[in-house]
Amino acid sequence: MTGFARLLEPPRLRTRGRDVDEQRRATWLELFFDLVFVAAVGQLANSLSAEPTTTRFFEFLGLFAPVWWAWMGFTFYANRFDTDDLPYRLLMLCAMFGVAVLATTIPSVFRGATEGFPIAYVAVRIVLVTLYARASRHVPEARALAKSFLGAFSFSLLIWLASLLFEAPWAYVCWGIALVIELVAPIPAWRLLRDAPVDRRHLPERFGLLTLIVLGESVLAVVFGVSKVSWDVGSAAAAAAGFIVAAALWWIYFDFLDEGALTARGIFGGLTYTYMNYFVVAGLTALGAGVKLAILAAGGDHHYDDTSWVLCAGLASTMVGLGVIQLVAGTVVIDTDVVLRLLTAAIALVLIPLGLSPLSVVSIFAAALVAQVVYELARHEGHTHPEEI
Repeated sequence: MTGFARLLEPPRLRTRGRDVDEQRRATWLELFFDLVFVAAVGQLANSLSAEPTTTRFFEFLGLFAPVWWAWMGFTFYANRFDTDDLPYRLLMLCAMFGVAVLATTIPSVFRGATEGFPIAYVAVRIVLVTLYARASRHVPEARALAKSFLGAFSFSLLIWLASLLFEAPWAYVCWGIALVIELVAPIPAWRLLRDAPVDRRHLPERFGLLTLIVLGESVLAVVFGVSKVSWDVGSAAAAAAGFIVAAALWWIYFDFLDEGALTARGIFGGLTYTYMNYFVVAGLTALGAGVKLAILAAGGDHHYDDTSWVLCAGLASTMVGLGVIQLVAGTVVIDTDVVLRLLTAAIALVLIPLGLSPLSVVSIFAAALVAQVVYELARHEGHTHPEEI
């Protein structure tokens, strides 16, 4: 029993446990966990690029939300509660398998299926509910918060399961109601967050890793797009521009994003930082799909000549998300970074009705984003990061 007991270490608050002054870094299990979301994000991007219509785009945004929120749920749990014992590892591995199954059901949802996705999603969320039940038992100071989440998440799971009794579109209505309950759960519990705070030094790293996952989709889009067309001037130009867009966005996010929203505006800033992340990563994923379509169009596949709006919508969503985060984090109401982000989003939206070719649009974006990086490198004074506070 002694040998087995050493594998059991109940969860505790990271911000009040031992070694609290040590900087929290992503664990190998967290990085392993992120890998299964690569498959889910890839399935969403492929589904959008396979049928680039307005209807499919909004379906993509709707289905992206529960996938993103599943990642968020486990990320915030691991950020708040410091544990790496045997039960936690086994539960996380079960969740990983559930997410992998969830990824396989995504294409069928776009074909009208209403069974596989909610079953897989419920299985994933049951693991999270189990983790919070364990935290409620072992962490007294976080018990009120854990019970609040347990109630909201358990109720939403019942609605997800009830959706199995209905056909589309009513099944989707149930999904929406259940998801809204989950998404708003942190808001009424905001007073309880003070008793069980997150580790603000670790959270930006985890968000950054998710951003890298979706940026990777843009790079893969270049590879897959080029592999399906002849290598000529048009396809090469689209591929180069698409890669430059991804590289510039990486630079903007990791060098110029002010993470002070996590500290400068308290709970409000933290919630804004969290929810705006959806628009950032969903936009980046759509942008990756748009880059793939641009390469196909430039390579001679005229089925995709009218798909530049996917690029525009993706970049607009990303820059609005980054702009709002900067707006909340800044010490002044409107600073240069906010203007640059929102101006880029406005340019992307203005280009939609012009009907330019995908190659032209991705080239414009590449030039605009490179100019933005150069401008900020020349005059940026640096932003506040949580580990510097």
